[in-house]
Amino acid sequence: MDYYRSSVERKKVARKPGTRKRSFYFRGIVLIVLISFIVGVASSLLMTNLGGLSRLSRIKDTILVTVAGKIPHVYYIDIEKNGKDYRLKEGDRFEVSYRDEFVVKQISTDALFNRNITVDIEGMGSSNDLEMLLKGIELVDGKIANGSKTFGIDVLHRDKVIASIPIDVTIMPQDWLRFARGSKTEKSRIEYLERAVRMKKDDTNARKMLAKLYVKSGMTNKGILEYKRILRQKPDDLASLIELSKIYMRGKQYEKAISIHRKIIKIDTKDDVAYANIAYSYAKLGNWKRAIANSEASLRLNPDSTTVRYNLAEAYEKTGRDKDAIAQYEKVLKKMPGDVNVMIAFSDACLRAGRYDDAINIYRKVIKKQPKNASAYANIGFAYGNKGLLEKEIANYKKAISLRPKDPAIHFNLAMAYEKGKLYDKAAREYRKVLKLKPGDADARLRLAEYYLMKKDYGRAVVLYEKVAKVQLKDASIYEKIGFAYGELKKYKESAANYEKAIKYGAKGEYIHYNLAVAYDKTGRKKKAVFEYEKSASHKPTMDVMTVLANYYMKEKQYDRAIDAYKKMIKIAPGEAGLYSGIGYVCSLKGDIDRAIANYKASLRYDSEDDIVYCRLGNAYEKKGMYKEALREYTNAYQINPDSNEAARKIPQMRIRMLQKKHQ
Repeated sequence: MDYYRSSVERKKVARKPGTRKRSFYFRGIVLIVLISFIVGVASSLLMTNLGGLSRLSRIKDTILVTVAGKIPHVYYIDIEKNGKDYRLKEGDRFEVSYRDEFVVKQISTDALFNRNITVDIEGMGSSNDLEMLLKGIELVDGKIANGSKTFGIDVLHRDKVIASIPIDVTIMPQDWLRFARGSKTEKSRIEYLERAVRMKKDDTNARKMLAKLYVKSGMTNKGILEYKRILRQKPDDLASLIELSKIYMRGKQYEKAISIHRKIIKIDTKDDVAYANIAYSYAKLGNWKRAIANSEASLRLNPDSTTVRYNLAEAYEKTGRDKDAIAQYEKVLKKMPGDVNVMIAFSDACLRAGRYDDAINIYRKVIKKQPKNASAYANIGFAYGNKGLLEKEIANYKKAISLRPKDPAIHFNLAMAYEKGKLYDKAAREYRKVLKLKPGDADARLRLAEYYLMKKDYGRAVVLYEKVAKVQLKDASIYEKIGFAYGELKKYKESAANYEKAIKYGAKGEYIHYNLAVAYDKTGRKKKAVFEYEKSASHKPTMDVMTVLANYYMKEKQYDRAIDAYKKMIKIAPGEAGLYSGIGYVCSLKGDIDRAIANYKASLRYDSEDDIVYCRLGNAYEKKGMYKEALREYTNAYQINPDSNEAARKIPQMRIRMLQKKHQ
């Protein structure tokens, strides 16, 4: 230590001439005095008891120390600690803690009058600690600072240690706490507190300090663990529950936070903050009903909390209770009339609730405070749009864009407004701006694709639709439109593939099956085409589809199905003569001549100028051997159309057959 000086380190004092001689005379005198004293004392002791022999030995040692320079022997050390006396001999140990105060009162040695005897305790006191008031806390601090260091009470003669009593320094939890409080770094504070709690596991205060320090230094999990240990010992420790709830809230572990806040409420049923935090947690979890219930509970305990009221209004909005939300926002606004955020939230709620005039008025107030608030102008535009005031809607969107030209959402809304006004080219221009600012915007792509489809620019439409399809993988309507565009581009294979995807993802209706049938037809897949035509007809039979099917059925000699197809067409167009003649023709192919004749006649009732039907009716009569009737119908055909080769050829034939039949 800085106060310690050994015999080597002491400053040597220069001897003056004659010093050695005077020292010799002095020792001689002392020796004579001692011998005289010893002789007297020895006689007395010998006469008293045998115990005097040991005393005589000590006297002898004293003479040897004094005259011959022998190293003195230490018999004991008397120490007073906290008002109690201790006598320590060689082999004993002295215990000290931070609470102790002690004094080395006396040293018993062979040295005459303890001449040149000093006491030194390293780490405290001065160069001679004899009869000095000493405090154990100094040794404790030294031990903590250097754990491997040993301490002792050293007795010195002429700066040479002649005896030593080891000191056992007892470190207590409070010592580590003291050092933790005084430490300059978080790391060392944590280390000291960890030692404190290891020594005293039930010290909840030390654990609280340690837990808080863990959290502050980023060791959140360790902090949580300490708070849990505290709560195992003291389940109702409110301070620990509150700190633990804060950790869970910051860590977005809302379910755990809710559980802790419930425990807090059990301890303090009037804790409005706990209810508010439960409400906030439920809101973050998307459970708006419970968020509302707990916000309302919090407000019953503390009606003046504008934050909770504001959050309650938001929760009302999420559950569609716009009227209740507006009422809460109004209350908050009364307490915070100049708060722009509250004004915006209030006006947004009015906008969603359809209170467009109120929304516009409040947004105007926002603009007075924030003249460059682009969102306010955009929302005013939206309100005007819902009021049907297109010019004002567009004007406000343009103002918003002038303040925030790179906002894709405002450009999109402006484009939609242009569409409402049938200003499609301007709308397309805005959609292109949206895609420039936000290339992945699927809505803008879709709207622009619709524009190109309307403009019959099928190539550009396909490119955009296919990009949308990559995002909206199962959107049947997108694939249907791609199929249509490819069909218009006469790329029937690609058209069919996209119609198939549309049907796979749920597209229904006669048109998609019809278009797919056409695509199949164009690529030579006739059977697949017919299958799709049939599906189209099952949804809604049309003349075009049923005509295709009827022709196919006749070609495939599926006569009954062909007849059914014609019947369905007759239901669509009951006065269509050609449909009856079609049934007649199919019946003729089947050999059902009477039915064929009936349908030909029905056809002629609707169109008596069709020479072909007259020819077919004549042919039917001919098959039945009714040549007179056949001649009549062929003649009718010829009269209508003298260029009819069949009629011209059949008339003489019928006359011949009539003669032949007459002469049979």
